[in-house]
Amino acid sequence: MKKWFQRTAQTAAVLGMAGSLFLPLTASPVHAERGIVDLWKAIKPLTTVASLMNTGAHPDDEHSALLAYSSLGLGVSTSSIIANRGEGGQNEIGSELNNALGVIRSRELQEASKITNVKLGMLSQEINDPIYDFGFSKSPDETLEKWNDQVAYERLIREIRKNRPDVLIPAFLNTPATHGHHRAINILTLRAFDDAAKPEVFPEHLQQGLKPWQPKKLYLPADAKAFTVAVPIGTYDEMYGASYVQLGEESRYMHKSQGMGRDYHEGPQDGFYKLEKAVIPLAEKENSLFNGIAFTFEDLAKEVETKGKDNKVTKDLRNLQKDVDEVMAAYPSFGKVAEKVHHMIADVRSAVDNVTASSLSEADKDDLLHRLNT
Repeated sequence: MKKWFQRTAQTAAVLGMAGSLFLPLTASPVHAERGIVDLWKAIKPLTTVASLMNTGAHPDDEHSALLAYSSLGLGVSTSSIIANRGEGGQNEIGSELNNALGVIRSRELQEASKITNVKLGMLSQEINDPIYDFGFSKSPDETLEKWNDQVAYERLIREIRKNRPDVLIPAFLNTPATHGHHRAINILTLRAFDDAAKPEVFPEHLQQGLKPWQPKKLYLPADAKAFTVAVPIGTYDEMYGASYVQLGEESRYMHKSQGMGRDYHEGPQDGFYKLEKAVIPLAEKENSLFNGIAFTFEDLAKEVETKGKDNKVTKDLRNLQKDVDEVMAAYPSFGKVAEKVHHMIADVRSAVDNVTASSLSEADKDDLLHRLNT
C-alpha cells in the first residue's frame, strides 16, 4: 500500500509538470507602465515646496478628489488628518461593529491614503480612545465634551506643527444640519489655524522639539455661487489615465464597509473653496489654492533674496531648482533619474548646512529646514 501511494504521487507530479507545458499562461500580466507611473509619483513632489492639510472626523470624510489633485497632480506635500476611527458607523461587508469596525475602517483609510499618496494622521490613538465615534451627534458641543476638547485639540495642533501645512482645509462646514462630529472638527481646525502659531498654546510641544507653525491660508468648502478658488479636479491626467475625481473615487472604493466609491466619466469639474482666513495679502478671486505661497525652490530663493542677505542660501535654492528641472527632464529613464537625484541629495545636504549656519532668523531657518528635509 505504501509503495502504491508513492507511485501514485510520483505519477501525479509528472502529469502535473507535463500538463503545465500545454496550459496557457494564467499569471497576472506585468504592466510595464506601472513602474513608470510609480517613478513619476516619486519624483513629482520634488517640483514643489508647498503643503496642504485636509481635516475630517471619520474615515471617508476626506476630500478625495482634492487630495488626488494636490498630491498626485501638483506633487504638493499633502496630509489627511482624521479624528476618529468610525466605530459608530454601519458595516456593509460584515457583522463587525464598534471597536472591531474601527479597526476595519482604519485599515480601509490606510489603503485609501496609499492611492492618493497622502500622509495619514489620526487623532484617535488607541482602542477605546476618548476621540471615539459614538454615532450621529447633532451638537458639536456634545462631541467636544465626549471627545475631551483639550485632548482632541492638542493632538490636532501637534499634527499641524509636525506637518506645517501652508493651506488648511476642514472637510465640512459648521452648520446646524451637519453631523456634530463634522462640526466639531471644523471648529477645532479654525481655532488651530491661529493657535498653532502661539508658543504658549501647548508649550510642552516646544520641549519636545516641535515648534509653532502658522498656516498661511484656511479654506472652507463652498459652491459655485460663492467661492474664492475653483480647483480643477475634473482635469484628466495623462500620466495616470484618469481625472483627479476618478483617482479620488478609486481611493474611496477602499472604504468598502461604508459602501463608498462611484464611477465618474471624464469631463470638466471643479471643487469650490472659499478663503476664510489668511495671513498673507490675496486677491478677491484666485486661480490656485497656493496663490501668494512659495511653490518652488525658485520662489523660496526669491523670498530669501528679498531679505537682502545670505546669498549662499539663495544660490543653494536656485541650484536645487536646477536639480529638479534636470530630474524631471531625465524622466522616464530610471538610470538617468537616479543619477540626477543623487546629485540633488548632495545639494540638499549642502543647503541644509548653509541654512543652519546662516544669519537668517530662527523662524526662517525652521521653515527652510523643514522644506529641505521634506
